[in-house]
Amino acid sequence: MNDAAPAPMAATPETPQRSSSSDFAELTRRLEVYMRSLCPLVIVRTAERHRVERALADIVGRSNLNAWSYSDSRQVVRLNQDAAPHDVHSDPLPFVRETFLRTRRTAFLLADTRRMDQDTLYTRELVSTAYLAQETHNTLIVVTADDVWQRLAGMGMVVDLGTPTFEERCALITDFASRNPEDVRLGPDSTAHLSVMLRGLSEMQITNLLRASLVAQGRLDDSSIDSVSARKDRLFTSVPNVMPVDCSQPMLVVGLAGLRSWLERKRRVFFASREQLDAHHLEPPRGILLMGVPGCGKSYSARMVAHEWRLPLFRFDLGSVYDKYVGETERRMQEALDYIDNVAPCVLWIDEIDKALSVRSGESDVANRVLGQFLFWLQESDAKVFLVATANNVADMPPELFRKGRFSETFFVDLPTRAERHDAIGAYVASCLGTPLDDAALGRLADECAGFSYSDIEQCVKDVAEGCWFGGPEGAGVAADPTAVEARLAQAMRQAAPIDPEAIGKIREWGARNARPASGEGGAPTCGSAPTLAAPSTVAAPSIPTGGQE
Repeated sequence: MNDAAPAPMAATPETPQRSSSSDFAELTRRLEVYMRSLCPLVIVRTAERHRVERALADIVGRSNLNAWSYSDSRQVVRLNQDAAPHDVHSDPLPFVRETFLRTRRTAFLLADTRRMDQDTLYTRELVSTAYLAQETHNTLIVVTADDVWQRLAGMGMVVDLGTPTFEERCALITDFASRNPEDVRLGPDSTAHLSVMLRGLSEMQITNLLRASLVAQGRLDDSSIDSVSARKDRLFTSVPNVMPVDCSQPMLVVGLAGLRSWLERKRRVFFASREQLDAHHLEPPRGILLMGVPGCGKSYSARMVAHEWRLPLFRFDLGSVYDKYVGETERRMQEALDYIDNVAPCVLWIDEIDKALSVRSGESDVANRVLGQFLFWLQESDAKVFLVATANNVADMPPELFRKGRFSETFFVDLPTRAERHDAIGAYVASCLGTPLDDAALGRLADECAGFSYSDIEQCVKDVAEGCWFGGPEGAGVAADPTAVEARLAQAMRQAAPIDPEAIGKIREWGARNARPASGEGGAPTCGSAPTLAAPSTVAAPSIPTGGQE
């Protein structure tokens, strides 16, 4: 068909009309509006063609509009009618043009299309068909997951159909449970939590994931969320610098009262639906930067967040994205960020971010571009990723990282207080030795290890435990004697070398000015001069794994 002198179109090729990303209900409303207003071309960008066909069938079912649909598998069918399909030998456009010439106010859905992003014979035929639709008062609806040739996109309306919303995912889960009432028993809270975990997946992916989990486990109930989340990660191709971390073991958390109180408040915000947050113009928390004394539990806090929030944990080795070939570093960085967005919601752990993004490494153009990619993702990504980044020295870190909106909060993790050392020693001794030490013995040992970090205390206890369990008959007898255990622990602590107090003082000076204390009630901001070594108001204790219950 000759399109040399077209009539005025709904939009010129230079100004394509694009609607924002919409859910299924909004898509249905817009399609009906465009069809009734005789818009000649509607392009729906999605990989879920069945949802577009369902929306069109719903419109036809409650109106006097006619609609046809084409797919490679079924060929041409008339919606909401039982007529046999028309075999067009996978070339529907002649049938579309014939239909438009003899009917009015008819919509034709092309659910399977060819390459749409270039000027080809196929896209030019679509342009001609769109002109015909305008002349005959019909509507051509094209479904594609790819970019669209600019001239074609400018001839009508472009709608981006997003993945199912929170309410739609809840409905899918509820419908799946109703079809398997004996094997699927999920309460309202678990349904909502699972809906958040499945954010970003298509309808087909959600259904397949629920089916696979049901077959693998035999049932789905409130305890199955973690296993469903683990299977979600397998839907996406992994990348070498983002690694899953197992945090399924029971954990006992000592100290960190301020951080834990803050996390509990933010947890409710993080798991709120996108619609709830948008109603109040809010955003989910982005994450936290933990800065402080080495060996005091900053890295272990990432496991604590993932365990308590029941989210998968991934460790991002930011330094490993660098490559010697031009452009390869930026490509690997983008691959990693795309993978993280796909497996969300999750907790992302970046250990020692100060080494990977220091200003000294920023002298390189490649490092600057990587930093720019990371900052843009941190600011603009709408995936529910809670970032836990740890740092021992923030003096060399770029100041852009500390802008509000990138990290939700910065916490300072200090050496443990006497009471926290008391609890930590008791937890480690119970875990490694099984020896019951009374409060007096624990208090004496806590005094003995003043100025120790948690890793220092842990190593002392484990050194004694190794001697007890692998030191022959004499060592095995020590483990059963609390007095002997205390004596050996005290000796190990006297021989250990704690962290240099001068180095700790410099770290504390920064933390007092720029961060909240990770311990203390409510995590109130610090103020005034740097705290002394034993200041209980500004110190924190790490999470300590034991074999006991949570």
